[in-house]
Amino acid sequence: MSNVRKTTSTGSARGVVYDFAQARQRAAAPTAEPRAEGDGAGITESARELVHAHAVVDAAPDVRADRIKALRKQIADGTYQPDPREIAREIMGRGI
Repeated sequence: MSNVRKTTSTGSARGVVYDFAQARQRAAAPTAEPRAEGDGAGITESARELVHAHAVVDAAPDVRADRIKALRKQIADGTYQPDPREIAREIMGRGI
């Protein structure tokens, strides 16, 4: 801090004084490097894609509830007979 100086008074109030008026003038003066017009915070492209994907999922109809209800009924009736090859094919296709 170049504005810190010792007082030159001969009284008992000797110490360090900060020049607030000069500091205020420097703070109010325009900076040497002007800001670029494009500066600012923004949302990344991946964040936009995530928001869009979330909106699509929220807008999708909930058709799984009907399928689950039908499968539960088949299991309860004893008529549900899954095809093990089809299950394996789906697992491999999804990469699970």
